[in-house]
Amino acid sequence: MKMRIEIAICTALLFVAVSAPAAPVTDTGQTVCYDNSGNILFPSCPSSGQPYYGQDACYSINPMSYTKLNSSGNALPSSATSWTTVKDNVTGLIWEVKTSMNNGQNQNFSDPHNGDNTYTWYDSNPATNGGNAGTPDNGTDNTEAFLKALNNAHYGGYSDWRLPTITELASIVNYGTVYSPLTYSPAISAGYFPNTQYNSLQTSNYWTSTTCAGNVAKAWTMDFVFGKNYTYNKNIYGIYARAVRGTITGTTVYTNNGDGTVTDNTTGLMWQQGTARNYMTWENALSYCENLNLAGYTNWRMPTIKELISLVNFSNASSGPMINQTYFPNTAATIYWTSTTKANASDTAWDMDFSDGINNDCYKTSETYVRAVRMGQEPLTQTACTANLDGNLALHIPYITYHDTNSGTLSLAADLVYDPNPAYPTLILFKYAGSSNVNSRSFPCIPSTLSSNLAVHIPDLLIPDGAHIYADLAWSATLSTDGNDYFAVTDYGTIGTPPL
Repeated sequence: MKMRIEIAICTALLFVAVSAPAAPVTDTGQTVCYDNSGNILFPSCPSSGQPYYGQDACYSINPMSYTKLNSSGNALPSSATSWTTVKDNVTGLIWEVKTSMNNGQNQNFSDPHNGDNTYTWYDSNPATNGGNAGTPDNGTDNTEAFLKALNNAHYGGYSDWRLPTITELASIVNYGTVYSPLTYSPAISAGYFPNTQYNSLQTSNYWTSTTCAGNVAKAWTMDFVFGKNYTYNKNIYGIYARAVRGTITGTTVYTNNGDGTVTDNTTGLMWQQGTARNYMTWENALSYCENLNLAGYTNWRMPTIKELISLVNFSNASSGPMINQTYFPNTAATIYWTSTTKANASDTAWDMDFSDGINNDCYKTSETYVRAVRMGQEPLTQTACTANLDGNLALHIPYITYHDTNSGTLSLAADLVYDPNPAYPTLILFKYAGSSNVNSRSFPCIPSTLSSNLAVHIPDLLIPDGAHIYADLAWSATLSTDGNDYFAVTDYGTIGTPPL
C-alpha cells in the first residue's frame, strides 16, 4: 500500500512539474463602457441584447491583482507604504519596483531602481539576443548592465532577474487609466508600481527582451502613457527598463479542435479559427461576436486588447500575418478589432495590426476584421467533459469521441489504469480497462478525442492535486502484445481554464 501511494504521488507530480506553466491573460482594468461617440454609458454598462454589449468592461476576466513583497520576498499588506517588489497574483510573475523619479531628469546608474534611468538594449548571449546583441554603449547604461546590477545585489532575495517579453510587459498595462498631464496617471496600477514614466511629450517606453523578428537590430517596447507597443533600434538611448522574474511561458501550444475553433493551451482561451467574412464597425463586431454560434458554443465575445496581443506571433520573420499560420491559415495581414476602448480617445477602440504586430486605435465607426474568442469568463471548475485521474491512478474519461468510417461518430466513456512497465521506466503507461456508449447530447462541452491511429487527446484532465491539465496519449503496438491495450503519455501541460 505504501508503494502504491508513493507511485500515485510521484506520477501526479510528474504530470505537473514537467508541464508548461499556464499563462492566463490578465484583465485590462477597463471598468467603464462607451458608445461610438466616446460618451460614457451611464449609469452602467449595457446588458445582453442591448447596443454596445460585449465590450471590455462588460466582463471581468482574471482581474489584475498584486501583492507587495519585502526585501526577503515575503508578502506585505496592501496598505504598506514601503515595499521592494510586486507579485502579479494572476500570472505569478514578480516585478521590480522603481524607488524614485523626476520626469527623467535625475539619472543615477549606481541605483538600478532609479526611475529616470534610460538604457540601450544589450544582450551578449546569442541564445537570447535574437541574432543581434545590441549596443553596450558606455558599459553602465545598457540593459545587460542594469540586470547584472540587480542580480549581483540579490535583489528581492533572487538572482534571476531579466527583461520581460512583450506579452509579459503588456500584462501589467492598465488600459482603464485616462492620461492627464495634470495628475500622475500612467497606464499601470500606480499604487503598486510607483515612479513609472508617463510623459506623453517624451518617450515613456520600456524595453522588452523580444527582438523584432523582421529586423533584429530592433526590439519591442511598451509605453505606459497609453499602452501602445513599438519597435526601436537597440542602439537608441532613452528607453526605460523594468525587470521581472519568473518562468518564461515559451512557445504557445495550440490545439486545432477540428470544428472551426482553436484552443490556446497556454492561456486557456478558445479562438474562432477563421475570420469573419465582412468588414464591420466596432458596434457591429461586438454584436457579431456576442451572437456567434460556432462549434456548438454561444458564449463568444470580442477579445480584449491583451487577449489579442497574446495571439500575435512576435517570432514571425517571414511574410504574411504575425500569427501562427498553421492554426490560423486565413488571417488577413491587417487590423482586427478588440473590445477595449482607448480611454484617452474614447471614440476609438484598440486594434491589433497583424501585418506588423503593433496595437493602434481606430475610430469605432470605421470598418475592419474581427475574430471571436470564448472562455476566461467562466470559473475554473470541473465540467461534464473533465477527465479524472484519482488517487489510485485510475483514469476515467467521461466523454470521448471516435469517428468510425462505417458507424459515424461514436461517443464513449472510457477507463484506463496506470500500469508501469519496468522495461520502460521513463514511460507513463496506462492500460485500457473498458468503455461504454454515452449520449453526447448530455455533454455541452469539448470532448476528448480518439483518432484513427488510436491517439487520445484529453483537453481537460483533473489530477489528484487539483490542477487541470491537458494530456495526449498514444497506443503502443510494441507493448500491446499480451492481450491488453497500452497507451503512453506523449504530452501534457497545465491549462488556465477548462474548455467548456
